[in-house]
Amino acid sequence: MQRISLILALLLALNFHAQSQSNLIALEIDPAPYLLNGYSVSLKYSSKKLPKVSLMGSIFSSDFPDAMMAKSNKEKGWVNMKFRPSYALFADYYLNKDRKGFHFGPSVFFYNKSVTLEPYKREIDHSTIYPNLRIAYIYYPFKNIGLYLNPYLNFGSEINTKGPHSIDGVKFEPAKFHYVAALHIGYSIRL
Repeated sequence: MQRISLILALLLALNFHAQSQSNLIALEIDPAPYLLNGYSVSLKYSSKKLPKVSLMGSIFSSDFPDAMMAKSNKEKGWVNMKFRPSYALFADYYLNKDRKGFHFGPSVFFYNKSVTLEPYKREIDHSTIYPNLRIAYIYYPFKNIGLYLNPYLNFGSEINTKGPHSIDGVKFEPAKFHYVAALHIGYSIRL
């Protein structure tokens, strides 16, 4: 947590140095993984040549509450799902060239998971890919400060990629339709 505070203080200092319309770089965190014994850090970039477009990469890890697991997997006895270090890439288009307000675009998550089959007390590690579309809104609550809130909703279908997805014929199935609702907290600076 001290590292995040130090990074935010550094970004605040840099923001006062560069206030003109220019390239934008931002650091975002999703607080939910921190509450679930994990982390989430994203780095976003937008060029002054394409002010309505941004690219972002994320790395995250987290426990996943059994209560939020798909009912079909819970009924088979799957528990204790964890996202091992996983990654996501986002491309967003903003309706506003100030990079505020509504934005949308494709994203893809590369999940590395572990999950335990309770009756056997055995764990599997496997990977999935989650291509999706994201709709979001950036809100800057304070003028002249780069701190912002970025709630979003994405939806798509998760697909098994590598690793075992079953134990003794009991298969762990990703949801055919999947959505993620999240709130990122970010800090942007102009370079």
